[in-house]
Amino acid sequence: MTVQLKDKLLVTYILQQVVKQSLGCNLYYQNTVDDRSAYPFVTYNFIVPEQDTTGDWLGQGRQYETHLQIDCHATSALESMNMADTLFTALHESRYQAYFEQAGIEPEQTENTSDRTIMAGSFYDYRFGFDCSFLVCNGGRVYKPEELDFTPTPDTDIRHVQIKDTGGQSDVSADKKERE
Repeated sequence: MTVQLKDKLLVTYILQQVVKQSLGCNLYYQNTVDDRSAYPFVTYNFIVPEQDTTGDWLGQGRQYETHLQIDCHATSALESMNMADTLFTALHESRYQAYFEQAGIEPEQTENTSDRTIMAGSFYDYRFGFDCSFLVCNGGRVYKPEELDFTPTPDTDIRHVQIKDTGGQSDVSADKKERE
C-alpha cells in the first residue's frame, strides 16, 4: 500500500517541517514510543480527526477541520515551556502559515496552552503543549513532496510608500514623515 500525502497526513507533514525549522527537533505521533529520538521532541495526537464544516463541497475538494493536541517534550519544565511558546508563535507567523496555505490548509485556533506533564520525576518527561485546529479546504487532493516549498520567506519591511493624487505628488515614508 502506497502512502499518499493528503488530508491529515499532509497536515502533520507540514507541521513536521515547521517543528524542524522553528525548534530543530522531530515530530512524532503521540502513541508511538519506539521511534523517538533523544530529548527534545514534539508529539501530536488527533483530538477530532475530521469535523465537516459544510455539506456543500460539490466535489471541489472536501472541507473540514482537524483538531490536534501538540506537546513539546524536554528534560526540564522550562525548556519544554519555551519550546511550546516558540512553536505556538511560529504557527502564527506568516512565513510558516504560508507552508500550510500552499496546500489549502489554514491554521485556525490555537488554545488550551498548559503544562501536560503527567508525573514529574526521574522516569517521566516534562511537557507543555496546546491544542490547534486546521481548516483543510481541499481534502482528498494528493501532493508530492517536491510540489511543496518549505523555504522560509523573509518578513517584508515597507520602508517607502509613494502616493500620487490629482493635485500633485505626495511622498510618504513608512516612518510617517512627509517629504516633498
